[in-house]
Amino acid sequence: MSFRSVWVGCVLMAAAVAALAAPVVRIKDIASIQGVRANQVLGLGLVSGLNGQGDSSSAPLLRSTVSSLVASFGVSLSPQDVRSKNAAVVMVSAELPAFARSGDRIDVIVSSIGDARNLDGGVLLQTNLQAANGQVYAVAQGRVTTSPDATAAKTVGAVTQGAIVERDVVSQYRANNTVSIILRNPDFVTANAVQKAISAAFSGITVASRDPSLIEVQIPQASQADPVGFLAQLEALTVTPDSVSRVVIDSQSGVIVMGEKVRIGKVAVSYRSTRVTVGAANGGAANTPDAFVIGDTTTVDDFVSALKNVGLKADVVIGILEAVDKAGALFGTLVVN
Repeated sequence: MSFRSVWVGCVLMAAAVAALAAPVVRIKDIASIQGVRANQVLGLGLVSGLNGQGDSSSAPLLRSTVSSLVASFGVSLSPQDVRSKNAAVVMVSAELPAFARSGDRIDVIVSSIGDARNLDGGVLLQTNLQAANGQVYAVAQGRVTTSPDATAAKTVGAVTQGAIVERDVVSQYRANNTVSIILRNPDFVTANAVQKAISAAFSGITVASRDPSLIEVQIPQASQADPVGFLAQLEALTVTPDSVSRVVIDSQSGVIVMGEKVRIGKVAVSYRSTRVTVGAANGGAANTPDAFVIGDTTTVDDFVSALKNVGLKADVVIGILEAVDKAGALFGTLVVN
C-alpha cells in the first residue's frame, strides 16, 4: 500500500470522526479529582552480571559504589581495588500510583549513567526508591530486560513488577468536605456544563466553577460518611464537552485530525495548474478537473477533500493549510508536529 493511500485513508477516517457530534461522556473520562495523583520515586542502583558489558573498570563512580555495597556486608574493599567490568551504575525510576499500598508491586525503569554498553540480562541489586521528600517508598530488585528492537538503546531497560511498595501512599482528596474536579482540557463551556450536571443531580449542594479547569463540589451532609460512594456517583454523571476548534497535523506521517467546528473562510488557493476556491467563484465558474469551488465557511474536511480530488500530495496539502492559516482564513488553531 502506498504512502498516498495510507494518507488518504487517515484523512477520511479523521474526517468521519470529526463529522460526528460531540459525544456524551462521563465526568471521569474528562476530569480527575484533585489530590488523586501519581508520585515519582528515584534511586541510585547497581546492575551486576553484565559479562564485560558494564562500566569500565576505571570508572570512579562504579568503584565507589561497589566498595560501598560490599562494605554493607562486612567486606572491606578499597575503591582502587575494584576491577569489575560486569557491573554498571544506574538510575532507577518509577511512578507510584495514587493510593498505592504496602506490598503492591510496580514496574521500574533502569538507565545507565556510566559508560556501560548493554544492560540486558543483568540483575538490578536491591535499590531504595525515594520520593522528593527524601523518604523511601519502594525497594526495587530483579532482572533487567531491554527492548527487542535492534535500533533501541540497550543502556535503558525495565524490571517488570520489580519494585515492592514499602510505604502507603495516602492521597488527600477532600478538604472541609469539599472536593475539586480538575478538567484535563480546561474550557469555560465544558466547566459550565459539568457544574450544571452536578447541580441537577445533587440538589441542595454548592457547586462552583472557579476557572475553566477547576470545579469545587460540596459533599452532601448525608454522604460525608461515605465520600467514596458520592464520588462514584459524581464521576458517573454524563456531560457533553465542548469540542476544540483545532487541526492537528503530523507532518511525518501526513495524518490530519480535524475538530468538527473548524471552518475555512473565503479563500482562493492556486498551486501550479490547480485552483481551489472557497466561497463565490469569479464569474460563477463551475468545477473542472483542475478547479473546484466549495461553499462559504466550509469545513476543513471539505477543503482537504477538494485538494485531494485534484491530486495534491500530503506535503502539499499541509503546506496549503499552513498558508491558509497565515492568511487568517482558518477559523481554529493549527498545530503542526
